[in-house]
Amino acid sequence: MYLAVGRIDKEGIEDLNYTLETALKTTPFWKEKFEGVEFDTLTPEALASLTDRVYITPHDIYKRDKVWPDYIRERRVFYTVMRTSGTTGKPKRVPYTVDDRFRTARQVEPWIREYMDKGDIIASFFPPLPSSSGMFAFGAFEALKAKSAYYQIPIQYLMNRNLLLKELRDIKPTALFCLLATAYNLGLILPDDIRADIQTIVVGAETLTPELAKATLELFENAVIIDNYGSTEDDLTGYRIITKKKTTRFYFRDSIVILKDTDDVYKEYKRMYITKVMKDGELTGLPLFNYDIGDLAKVVDGEVKNIIRVKDVVTLAGAKLHIDQLMEIVYNHPDLMDFVIIYHPLSPANPRPKAVIRVAYREKKPAGIEDEVRELIYEANNPVRYEVEESKQAELIIEAVPMEELRKDLPQRPGKTKRIYIAGRDV
Repeated sequence: MYLAVGRIDKEGIEDLNYTLETALKTTPFWKEKFEGVEFDTLTPEALASLTDRVYITPHDIYKRDKVWPDYIRERRVFYTVMRTSGTTGKPKRVPYTVDDRFRTARQVEPWIREYMDKGDIIASFFPPLPSSSGMFAFGAFEALKAKSAYYQIPIQYLMNRNLLLKELRDIKPTALFCLLATAYNLGLILPDDIRADIQTIVVGAETLTPELAKATLELFENAVIIDNYGSTEDDLTGYRIITKKKTTRFYFRDSIVILKDTDDVYKEYKRMYITKVMKDGELTGLPLFNYDIGDLAKVVDGEVKNIIRVKDVVTLAGAKLHIDQLMEIVYNHPDLMDFVIIYHPLSPANPRPKAVIRVAYREKKPAGIEDEVRELIYEANNPVRYEVEESKQAELIIEAVPMEELRKDLPQRPGKTKRIYIAGRDV
C-alpha cells in the first residue's frame, strides 16, 4: 500500500512531466533508469509502482558523470556546489541553480509570509554560506523579498556568553535560525528579556520529538517552531508548525512524496520516496525521482504527522554520523576489525548530544589510533567536525579496545548485529 502527498494536483503532474522530459534529455542516470518504461503521463501512481526499479539512493549521488545533467556537467548555467556529508566515507556534492533557489522560496513561502514578513530580525546560527542550510534560508528570503533582516551570528559566540549577549542585545532578534540543539541551549542561557522577544524558531535536520518541542517552547514562551524537513539533495521538502497547543501536519509544496508500507517493526510508519518537481522552463541542478533517503514518516488519517530521521545514523547537534561511513573507515583499516556506537541523544536532560565510538583492534593497539579514526571521520563528514570541534554543541569520543571487549556491558540480541546502542533505552 502507498500514499502520495505533495504536488499531486493537475498543475503539479504537468510540471512533473516537464521535469521528467528534461531529465531524460540531459541526464544519463535517468535515461537508463526509465528505459523500457511505457507511459503517456507520469503520475503519482506510476511513481509508486516504479519504486522497486526507478529510484535513487544517497550512494548514487557520487556518480556525478551520470546523475548531473549535461547543462551542469558542461557548465552551461551558473550553479553553486553544496558539500554535504556522505554515507560511504566521502562528501556528496550537489549542484544548486538559480531556479532551485526560486523553488526553495516557493516551498517556504507560506510560513515566511505568515511568521517572518513583518520586519523581523533573524539571528542565524547556521554555518556560514555556502552551507546548505544557510544557502536555503538566505536565498529563499532574498528571492521572496521578505521584509526581514538576516544577521549571521558567529557560531563561536555560543562558547562565550558575554560576546553572545552583547551581539544579541545589539541586533534585538525576533527570530532564531539554528539547529535544534542550539535552540534548546539558547533557551537555557539567554536572559528572560531576550527570550521573550523571540517569536519564531526555525529548526531542521533532526527528528523533533514532542517532548523536546514542548521543552523548547516552555523556554521561549512567545515563540512558535517551524520544523523543516530537508536535505541538500531536495532542499526544504516539507515543513510543519508547532505551537504550545497544537502541531500541524507536514506540508509538501514542490515535491511529490510517495509513502509506502514497511515491515511489521515499523507498521505505524511508511518509507519515504521523494521526487523533485520543477516548474516548466526551470532547470534543477540535480533531478530526483523516488529518492530513497531512508527516512520514515508517521501517517495519521492520510497526513504526515512526524518524520523519523535517525536510521542507521546518530545526530550530533544536527550533523549526521552515518553507519556506512564508519564501516568504510573501520573495515578498510588494516588494524581494525569492528565497531559499535553508544549514543546519548539530545533531550531536555541532555542538552549536549554525545557519541562514543568503540573500535576493536586486531592484536596490538596501534599508536594514536583514536586520533586517526577521529580525523578520518572529520575528513569524510565535515559537519561533524564543525559541531564537535567548533560549536562545542556535541561530543565525540573514540575508544580503542581489544575485540573481546567491544560489546562489554552491552545487551546481546541473538541473530542481530546491533551497532547503535542508545543510552537510556538500550544501556
